[in-house]
Amino acid sequence: WYQRRVRGISRHFVFDEEAPLSHLNSHPDTNHLVSTTTQRFSESLHLSVNETSLACYRIEEHIQKTIPHLKSIGEQIKSVEDKVEGAGYDVDYTTEFLETVDVIPELQDIQGWLKNALINAGKIKDLHEKKLPPS
Repeated sequence: WYQRRVRGISRHFVFDEEAPLSHLNSHPDTNHLVSTTTQRFSESLHLSVNETSLACYRIEEHIQKTIPHLKSIGEQIKSVEDKVEGAGYDVDYTTEFLETVDVIPELQDIQGWLKNALINAGKIKDLHEKKLPPS
């Protein structure tokens, strides 16, 4: 009736609906092949029936493995975000301060004093170099 491939010693078996069952039992490997085929079919059927629950289990397993890692990454991102936000505030405050430096007269006086101090430091250095003999 139809031909089918079966794993075992013989590769091809012809199953005929009209053939008596005693004909199939006369083959030496028939019981083994029927048992193996029935077992594989049963396993396949069992997997097909339980496929959705197995898929849900695998999804849950994956989630349980990845959530702690994702949580730690989220905490690291939050930490970096806080540092970046703090640096942004520092830049804003510094920019605001530098824009007001020219308006504060005391700071202009300090700037003049620093210029004078640098000029005097250069003069002192030149005097020391002139007094010291070359080595």
